Amino acid sequence: MKHKRTTLTVLAATAVLTTAGSAWYTTLDTPTGGGPPAVAHGMCLPANDTDEYKAGYAQTIALVTVDRTVEYREEDETPGGALLSKVTVVERLKGSPPTTMTIGQSVLRQAGEYAKTKPAYLPLEPGHRYVVGTVPDPAYDDGWVWFATAADNDLTAATTRWIRAVTHQAAPHPDPACNDVINDSTSPATP
Repeated sequence: MKHKRTTLTVLAATAVLTTAGSAWYTTLDTPTGGGPPAVAHGMCLPANDTDEYKAGYAQTIALVTVDRTVEYREEDETPGGALLSKVTVVERLKGSPPTTMTIGQSVLRQAGEYAKTKPAYLPLEPGHRYVVGTVPDPAYDDGWVWFATAADNDLTAATTRWIRAVTHQAAPHPDPACNDVINDSTSPATP
């Protein structure tokens, strides 16, 4: 009988400690005011299939001229790497980017040339103009390129397109196809 009581006591203590530990762990990202975590940060990308979605997620959007390629960094986690470019801001369309920026973007390297990894990641080439949207990322100086669209052929059409997108921008939200969302405060989408 004594062993039965000891076993039940140990099981009850284990259940209490497990419950308390789980409750503590699940509240690590909860603000002290008690509400839900500040932002939802997805393991997959936010919706970006329209200009309005891209404009809503980007913290800065600007018409830029690419001055030079600063460096190419191999990335361990994904194929390809990061291309860092020095750009001069010609016109600010959203936010307050500095006059010159060093920004990083995801690219593949093939036979000494840079290739896009996704349609939204047009590789920036020195001497050309682009409208770029960036998100903060201290690992890449002034930010990470969220999207880049060519602007050499028609500057007016390019800036008009993105001014309209900024005017009608959609709030950042996870891609509906994504169900891998975690709560934390590290999302660059934090306003």
